Amino acid sequence: MFTRTSLLLGFASVLTLSPADAQRRTPRHHRPSPPASVRPGSVAVVPPTVATTEAIPQARPNLDLGEVIPVPVSAVDGMMRRMRVFLFTAPPTSGAFGIGALGRGRRIWALLPSCRTTNPDDDREPCPVDRVTVEAVMRGNVNAGTPTFLGGQADGRRVQSFVVEDSAPRVRVRVLGPANRVRYEAVVEADRLADLPPPEGAATPAGFDFDLTRYPAR
Repeated sequence: MFTRTSLLLGFASVLTLSPADAQRRTPRHHRPSPPASVRPGSVAVVPPTVATTEAIPQARPNLDLGEVIPVPVSAVDGMMRRMRVFLFTAPPTSGAFGIGALGRGRRIWALLPSCRTTNPDDDREPCPVDRVTVEAVMRGNVNAGTPTFLGGQADGRRVQSFVVEDSAPRVRVRVLGPANRVRYEAVVEADRLADLPPPEGAATPAGFDFDLTRYPAR
């Protein structure tokens, strides 16, 4: 038979339980109540975290082009053809496209692709190739002509002429897009430019007619 004293002691022990003891005594099936903003049966969706990075333009490194390993001319020619840019050894007796006024040396023609008509529904660059540059490396000179439109048609195929003087041991060939954006560049041995093929076509009194079926523009 319990006495009043034992009842009072038991009641006092319940009031003095530590928080840890009280947590251990919490039933396992107890779960915190959902927030008032979440309806019963709904799923709370956490917005995804999106990390946005912005490309920061980096300055071009100051490369010593004299230390750059030259690329075979055949590899450069193949890569440029994929961009519809064709390099040729100009015929020795032709003065077409201004090459006759560029002096003596290794004579090169560069046939460029045509430009598309601007179309607001086409997000491709209408003129992906603006021009080609050929520059002497280490020493020497390269004489370059002004791009010439074939048949006098604006936005059509263009030809550039270059003469690499014998004093230049290496040259850097670059394909430039709009705003001088470099699309491709390589350094080659100047004397290997002789490996470039001659153009297919025929000489005319006015210059040279390329067989454009052999050189697609797109």
